[in-house]
Amino acid sequence: MNKENEIRKLMSHGEKVFGDKSNFQIWLNLESKALGNITPKSLLETEEGIQLVNDELGRIEHGIFS
Repeated sequence: MNKENEIRKLMSHGEKVFGDKSNFQIWLNLESKALGNITPKSLLETEEGIQLVNDELGRIEHGIFS
């Protein structure tokens, strides 16, 4: 699948997890301990990074915080 489609799916998932686009955007720009103290947004350049962010969203969605 191409990167643009993956990012669209990620954005939809993130908005669902955080309740709206604004809260998700804030989270994307905050350093994440679970992601190695970098911002989730900084990982969106590669498909692997997108998957890491999506995996973290899944953990948040299910109440599993690192």
